[in-house]
Amino acid sequence: MTTKIGEEDELRKKVWKIINLIQANQLFVHSKNLEIKYYDEDIKKIKTQVLPEILSLCILNALVPNSAMLLIGGHGGGKTSITKYLGRMFTASSLEEIENSIIRGHPQLTEEKLVGTLKLGKLMHEGEEEVVWRKFVTEFWKIIDEVNRLTPYAQDILLSLLAEGSVKYYDSISNINKYCLYATINPQDVGTFELSEPFLDRFGISVPISMPASHDLQLILTGKDEKYSGVDQLIQVPKILTIDELMEIWYYVNKISSDIEVNNYIHAIIREFTLCDRIDKGNTEDLKPSTGLCSGCHFNTAQNVCNKIDSILSVRVVKDLLRYSKALAWLLGINHIDINVVNTIAPYVISHRTAFVKRELDKSPYYGNKYEFSKNLLNTLQKHFKTREISYQIAEKYREGTGEKTDLTELKKYEKNDLIVKYDLIPFVNEINNKEYKNLAQQIKNAVKGGKIEELADIRNSLMENLDIPNRSDLINWCNIELYKQTVTDYVFKYSYWKEIWADIAAEFSNLDQALKDAFGQRQTKQIRSEDLLIEINVTGTDDDSLVNIQISGGSDALKLRNILDKLEYIQKEE
Repeated sequence: MTTKIGEEDELRKKVWKIINLIQANQLFVHSKNLEIKYYDEDIKKIKTQVLPEILSLCILNALVPNSAMLLIGGHGGGKTSITKYLGRMFTASSLEEIENSIIRGHPQLTEEKLVGTLKLGKLMHEGEEEVVWRKFVTEFWKIIDEVNRLTPYAQDILLSLLAEGSVKYYDSISNINKYCLYATINPQDVGTFELSEPFLDRFGISVPISMPASHDLQLILTGKDEKYSGVDQLIQVPKILTIDELMEIWYYVNKISSDIEVNNYIHAIIREFTLCDRIDKGNTEDLKPSTGLCSGCHFNTAQNVCNKIDSILSVRVVKDLLRYSKALAWLLGINHIDINVVNTIAPYVISHRTAFVKRELDKSPYYGNKYEFSKNLLNTLQKHFKTREISYQIAEKYREGTGEKTDLTELKKYEKNDLIVKYDLIPFVNEINNKEYKNLAQQIKNAVKGGKIEELADIRNSLMENLDIPNRSDLINWCNIELYKQTVTDYVFKYSYWKEIWADIAAEFSNLDQALKDAFGQRQTKQIRSEDLLIEINVTGTDDDSLVNIQISGGSDALKLRNILDKLEYIQKEE
């Protein structure tokens, strides 16, 4: 644990120490770099930083809550080793403990070997089915070696873990609230199975691992022989962080903000990869760009993205692009995401989930390299995004209730050559281009401008009861965002005081009594909602010195709770 409350910079330094130690001790040697561009607020310019690609992306996966990563490459590339070393450094578990929880992919791997087994003595003598869960299920740091050697049945078991955060065996269920998962993939051979698209979609990020270059091999050859002398866990692979501290990092990562430009850019990535002028690509099996769908289409040009992709991107990709961008921004010490950060992360979030048109993918200079092909498509997409800027501005004017007839005329000029304008922005504007919506939007703007929290909450509550309002969900979200901005307050305290905090809050908000008690009961992040209040509780651990973060936002109830917490001596407000 950190000795002082709120030492975010110290936690960041520890993560950088992990990166430095891995490189300095030659625990993973690979010279391929990741070039990161981001806007530096201090110098008001785009800045470039170069980091080791594979190591940095593996680190980012640890910084993202409940994350899952694929490491894709040939035999002997060090994929499993690096995840073991990171597990040791991020959780303070020994290498032996990390090793004992690894699942080794094999076609004969049964449910009993993967998930758990029954306690035979109790079953035979008392007739009770008591499950003994495998360490892979119970441990925080999870590694699956050669996941593509698992049968489709075994993949389905893991799919439940990744999708729902729970594993079922007989009538017992193990809920997995917090975890960090890595899976390796080796080349296809006689003992491997295809990984389904839904299964791959549950992995937030992936990285290709090529064989080390000559100068990398020189370092490996002259380095220490672990087969002979082993690895010194105190010096070479020391414990740097604890799970409690990693939970605290997750809390800080989640607080990184993004603006409307970043949100629009993430939407643009998903939609350009998904939209088609002729069909819904998500609901067709045979008709695809690779089978002649695009023949004669106006959008079938070298400058477009839609004709190079057979599949669609799911909503999960939206979330993952934001989550991993936040993690990268936090690591770099940036308080705000820009589209350059998103563009850095995007190829690794998208490539393993996308079915590209093979004839396009196999062309020079890509020759089947999905990651390089994705980078090229994203460069094209970014140019489209800049060209579309005026269209977004017009749509935003209508969203705020200030759009004019001439704006819609201007927007329609872009319809012919832009699928997002044609299928997203113009229908959106047409839906909200009416007096009722404009009046509501103006009411929200006035309430925001005047800082009228109760009025804003009343508008939101009214919208939640009226199903006939156009673009109702967006208006509700607008109200929630503004209420959040005006009332959000963060607190942190040590776990030893959780009962006092629980009692102080429940005394005023008795309807939250049981929900609060449950939230404090174990390591987890949980949201508690009432009509006028949102409480997010992040329990990093259950030791007395473990930190607990509380964030409150909402309407007048949020202000009331803030007044209560401000008076407590054993809780600290975070600035």
